[in-house]
Amino acid sequence: MKLNIDGCREFIKEKGIKNYVQLAEALDLEVEVIKLLEQGVRIGYDAVRDIYNKHGEKVVKKIIDFEEDSMDGFKAKYVLVGKTLY
Repeated sequence: MKLNIDGCREFIKEKGIKNYVQLAEALDLEVEVIKLLEQGVRIGYDAVRDIYNKHGEKVVKKIIDFEEDSMDGFKAKYVLVGKTLY
């Protein structure tokens, strides 16, 4: 999985995010991690799970490129209780 740059730009615009610090805070990631993801470095399952739990499935589908995986495949790696992945 990696960051979907176009979807991320749309998320940034919708949320009124103005810089890397605000984006990092919104996604619960470090600024350095955001910059690496922007360069194409893959994002880990736990980081995606955290984004899912904070923002929901719709945002994850928008900002994450699952490549060969899918949302259902990703969610199958966790236990879903209500709308929270554990």
